[in-house]
Amino acid sequence: MQGLGFAYGLEPWIERCYAGQEELAAQARLRHQEFFNTQPYMSTFVMGMVCALEEDVAAAAPEERPARVERLRTLKSAAASALAGVGDSLFWGTLRPACAALALAGALFFSLWSVRAGAAWTLVAYLGLYNGVTIPWRWTFLRLGYEWKEQIAARLKDWSGPRLMRRLRWVAMAAALAVFALLLWSASDGERLTGAVTVAVAWVLKTWRISAYKLYAAAVMAGIVAAWVGWL
Repeated sequence: MQGLGFAYGLEPWIERCYAGQEELAAQARLRHQEFFNTQPYMSTFVMGMVCALEEDVAAAAPEERPARVERLRTLKSAAASALAGVGDSLFWGTLRPACAALALAGALFFSLWSVRAGAAWTLVAYLGLYNGVTIPWRWTFLRLGYEWKEQIAARLKDWSGPRLMRRLRWVAMAAALAVFALLLWSASDGERLTGAVTVAVAWVLKTWRISAYKLYAAAVMAGIVAAWVGWL
């Protein structure tokens, strides 16, 4: 999955660690083309750690290298699995919806005066806010991974990320409520009723924890049945 990209990103570091040792460099390239998968933005965390561990392998005596390579593989796999959940919750589950909600709320507000202003706000708010956070963090994660090495799990326990995620979720909720209020204010009576029913249904589905996949499956089956009945 992400193994080739990960190996490509490590290529300059491998050349630096194994300068003049082409056979060892080739082995390092091969071991990082194996299966690798994590949340994309957290991959730089793992890459920084692997850079430090590859330095340890390159500096080790020949008889110590197999054990250090095995340790590298184990830590790389464990870090990828652990960081995937953190990254999914932070970026996919919190930051992206928060930026989207802010962009939509601003777009609706500014569109009351100018459609162009609303479109410009959407572009700047979503792309600017999201990339303005994620790109610097990816560089920071690379540095921290290199510094922390196998202590990543212990260090993340003291990380302020969970508090940040909670705050961002409150921001996203406030922005979503602002969008809802703006839509209700500018809608007709029939549209307001439809919106209220939609929010009520969404709340019931969330309370009952009904999976979106089950809803999609039910909609597909209903469509098939309706088409079959119409054909008969």
